[in-house]
Amino acid sequence: MKLTLQIKLLPTDTQAEMLKETFSVFNEACNAISQIAWERRIFKQFGLHKEVYYSIKETYHLSSQLIVRAIGKVADAYKLDIKKQRHFREFGAITYDSRVLSYNNGKYICSISLVDGREKIVYTCYRPQLMQYAKGEADL
Repeated sequence: MKLTLQIKLLPTDTQAEMLKETFSVFNEACNAISQIAWERRIFKQFGLHKEVYYSIKETYHLSSQLIVRAIGKVADAYKLDIKKQRHFREFGAITYDSRVLSYNNGKYICSISLVDGREKIVYTCYRPQLMQYAKGEADL
């Protein structure tokens, strides 16, 4: 059984700007990875990882796991169709996993990986009793 919860982050103005910057840099990195995948015709995640990881890390200064998530996002996009190059919107979704997003259920604070490091952001949840079962991924 799959459990889906809606959570609303309540960032400060500074944290909101950091989130926007993270989305922008992440999707810019996805576009760079997509360009390399298209030029070199490498569409599988493992091959892409070997090809782009260090150059993307050096250029975009994202955390290691966010780079892995970006490579995964590009590889998933090319699973649909390899006949045309994929492009990503500036504020397209980021799929966070437990390595880059964790919850402190008692205090309603989450720790999230951003471009400038980890940040603790307050959140609210409609059914907080189900947060104890939260596992897997979160789409922002």
